[in-house]
Amino acid sequence: MGNYRDSLYAAAIFFLVVDTTIVLARVYVRTRVVHSFGWDDFVLCLTHIGFVISIGLGFTALHYGYAAEDTQPWYDADTATMFTYGNQTTLYISAGLVKLAVALVLLRIAVGKGIRILLITSMVVVSIWTIITVVFASGICATGGSSNWVGSAKCTEVAYFRTISNIFIDYFYALLPIWILRGSQMKTRLKLIAIFLLGLGVFASTATIVKLVIIVRLTTATGKTANGLHYDLLLWADIELGLAILAASAAALRPLLRHIPALFDGTTKHGTRDTTESGPYHELVVNSRDTNIKKPTDAITAMRPKTTGGAASSDEELFRVQ
Repeated sequence: MGNYRDSLYAAAIFFLVVDTTIVLARVYVRTRVVHSFGWDDFVLCLTHIGFVISIGLGFTALHYGYAAEDTQPWYDADTATMFTYGNQTTLYISAGLVKLAVALVLLRIAVGKGIRILLITSMVVVSIWTIITVVFASGICATGGSSNWVGSAKCTEVAYFRTISNIFIDYFYALLPIWILRGSQMKTRLKLIAIFLLGLGVFASTATIVKLVIIVRLTTATGKTANGLHYDLLLWADIELGLAILAASAAALRPLLRHIPALFDGTTKHGTRDTTESGPYHELVVNSRDTNIKKPTDAITAMRPKTTGGAASSDEELFRVQ
């Protein structure tokens, strides 16, 4: 089982370093570059704090012998169980928070009333979903300090519900940008980049799919095989949250990349539809729809549209909050 411990350490350290770096970069962009630190940034920072705490609790559990096959004087099964319980509870809470952070990012660029209502409704659903699943994971279906999804028929059903609904939620938020930007007349390359950055959460869902496979295998596993699958489940829970934080922060780093001409030297195409709605990130849509935008005369003014609806400045060209 030493390999399980090594994998847990490696995944935790990797995402701890990468996610801390990208979250700090996000905070820098929001506070120093665009001066628009919002609720999505706050919730994502809260998510990352939860992730850091969960990693700390996980490391402590490993220190006291979690997933160890050897024996050391400082190992304490009860202490390891307690910290494992705290680790998994924090992971489940943070998994819900990161979904709310993604929803808040999308709420910034959604200018249509229907989409905004849909997003707000989804946030209420995700909040309730998080509370219910945390109660089951950390209480009803927790045995031996870990979430034993196959401890009973009810817990097995809850495991399938949580994992499958988790996949559905991730794909919903990953694919929604396509719908939000469907009418945008911005240059195709910019639109595809926007959709890609906003939809990176689909990669985090791959870890959830792996967890679903593990849960299916757990229903028939026993002994050391079952223990190993539980360790794998915790490993992929760390990977899932690490990828989710990474994906949720990617779009916010756009201002740091705007000087890469190979990616972002294009202009937007002017559509025939007009909108008077405005809001955070609205340049993503407004710039391509405002019929009052004057035709740019060169590559520089192409990124500086003039609108009567208060569109953002050139520094906000794609992913910039007012």
